[in-house]
Amino acid sequence: MIIYLIISFLDQTGTFVYNNTVAELYYHIFPSRGSAMLDRFQSYLLSVNMSDNTIISYVRDCRQFQEFIGSRDMEFQDVDQCHLLEFLEHLTAKGLKSSTRRRKMEALRTFYRAMQRLGELERDPFHGFQDMPRVKDGNMRALTEMEYRSLRDVVRGSSRKSGIRDYAILELALQTGLRISEICSLCTPDIHFSSKTTVGYLTVRRGKGGKERLVTLNQAAEKAIREYQAMRPRNAEHKELFLSNRLKPCGPLTIAAVFKRYMGKAGIENATFHTLRHTFATHMLKKGTNIIVVQEALGHKSLTTTQKYLHFVREMMDEQMTKNAL
Repeated sequence: MIIYLIISFLDQTGTFVYNNTVAELYYHIFPSRGSAMLDRFQSYLLSVNMSDNTIISYVRDCRQFQEFIGSRDMEFQDVDQCHLLEFLEHLTAKGLKSSTRRRKMEALRTFYRAMQRLGELERDPFHGFQDMPRVKDGNMRALTEMEYRSLRDVVRGSSRKSGIRDYAILELALQTGLRISEICSLCTPDIHFSSKTTVGYLTVRRGKGGKERLVTLNQAAEKAIREYQAMRPRNAEHKELFLSNRLKPCGPLTIAAVFKRYMGKAGIENATFHTLRHTFATHMLKKGTNIIVVQEALGHKSLTTTQKYLHFVREMMDEQMTKNAL
């Protein structure tokens, strides 16, 4: 193992290198107290029902901070607010968006609070810290009606083998506002189609924070899912609804990459798969849907989180009514 580590430090030209893969291997072979804390932090996040994506992101962000302070011969317990500010400056210099910087700092704040609560650390450097990056609602993006119709046409007309699956995913995102991780976690028993006496719905079992909720399945989404299920192998080993061509469950990164290409073909710029969630919320409110209904569909714990879309609806109205004046 030690020999493998040494070889990992060398690239093809024999030059000494240090990257994330080597760092992970190094911490595995020579665990520090900080690495033990990260293991305990991961266990803590699992115990409070954090989603898999959040756990992966938070641990990765804390590992990045560990490498940052490690370059200064420091451990987690040595950090004060000056070091937090230095890390923020480091992230800004790398050109990271304010939303990304805030997520990394939120991960660190959660880590320090957890470690203090578990008795691993005596103090929390985030106590009284007032310099968390602010994320403006103006950075939020929703597709216009023309854009999401164009995206529909591109996905529907795709010659890809997975085209029917991708269209079902698109309709599900546009009609329910589900997060990409929630779509990936859906299993076939979670889909309940409509009948003569009941409306269709789906069960989101692995929502943010482990919260379970029921979301209405309208006719457009139901039709797309029925079409996909008709060609989905009935004897598939996995219960997850959406499978790859190799019959493995689709992961968030795969779906995000697929839809990035679709959006490019549709001529849609500055958008990601998560934009579809914003699009659902924005257009639902724009068309008069009760905000409590939108809150429940999105799985927001606080109504305040949902209310940010009202400002976006207003901005969208101002722009479109000015542009499309009679």
